[in-house]
Amino acid sequence: MDAAYFLRVQVLTFRLMGFDLWESSSRNDRPQITLMVMILTIAFLVPLLFSAVINVTIVSIMSDALGSVLAIIGSVVKYFVFISYRKSFVHLIYRIRDILEREMRALPETIAIVEMENRNDQSLSVAYMRCFFAAFAFAVFKPIIIMLTLRLRTGHTHLELPHAGVYPWSDQAWLPYVPTYLWNLMTSYGAVTMSLAMDTLLFAFTYNVCALFKIAQYRIRHLQPISDAPRRELDEVVKVLQLHQTGLAIGTQLGQSLRPLVFIQFLVTAVQLCFIGFQLANLFPTLECIYFIFFLGSIGLALFIYSHCGENMRQASVDFATALYDSNWVDFAPATKQALIVAIMRAQLPCQLNGYFFVPNMATFSAVVRSAISYVMMLRSFNG
Repeated sequence: MDAAYFLRVQVLTFRLMGFDLWESSSRNDRPQITLMVMILTIAFLVPLLFSAVINVTIVSIMSDALGSVLAIIGSVVKYFVFISYRKSFVHLIYRIRDILEREMRALPETIAIVEMENRNDQSLSVAYMRCFFAAFAFAVFKPIIIMLTLRLRTGHTHLELPHAGVYPWSDQAWLPYVPTYLWNLMTSYGAVTMSLAMDTLLFAFTYNVCALFKIAQYRIRHLQPISDAPRRELDEVVKVLQLHQTGLAIGTQLGQSLRPLVFIQFLVTAVQLCFIGFQLANLFPTLECIYFIFFLGSIGLALFIYSHCGENMRQASVDFATALYDSNWVDFAPATKQALIVAIMRAQLPCQLNGYFFVPNMATFSAVVRSAISYVMMLRSFNG
């Protein structure tokens, strides 16, 4: 496996949270980073919820607070999903890598397939990471820009914070303002980094499962008939079918383990699109809207990639039926043809992710975006 592409972004983002993705235990973890970030992130829900309750009649402030609440809840759920399934995730990483390395050693032509899937994964993950960290950077500098702009216009200083929270102390005095500002930043860091880590891990899993399916397709398409040894011909076909079955088993395991992650991602993102979209429409074209553009872009990109990954894995699994039909089945022995018929029937059932009661695909993505736009219009009417 090319170490420059396999899980490069994923390992980095988990290290930023204090986890060693290559270890199923906490031997190489940095628990002080993880505990500090998660405790500060979870505790920040209190001032945000107070802000939402107190400003329930002011839609703009309430939507800002609830948007941050949802982002934190999503990150906390992803944290607990990783903690719960860490051993199985690490075991799955090594299992997929071993299978792919074995296939590449046996058939060097498949190296291009594996490298292309991992390059696609890393390209998406890098774009995703940049968008999220751009949103984090704007969260850092947004209050400073607002304060400087207000100072230049009016000559007065009003201390601003990245998130709309209500605190039991005054945030307009410099002494409590500085630690409160740092608390806001640590919360943003925790929410962004944990989301990045789990989301990019899902991307890597789905792309590498697709690599397994595509290797099986390549092998069955290029399998040559062995007329003088039908038993050996059947054995070669069975090996390909076993590889496809392994991909199905891994995909099914992923679907079961990642259901909470997929569910919370679509639920939280759907509501966030409403609140952040409302904020963006309400603030446009002020400087503050730049932060919401990047924030909206990052969560919209997350929803799109989740849908794309689900669609990609489903399509790669069912394309195996087409690959079977494209093979040299006309020249195969009767026993081999019977095995192919059964395999084609099985390949009609797609392997896909799920969110308990929905399937992440492009149709679901389109439905969520349309619904979010409708609710943004509704919130604007309430604000008016």
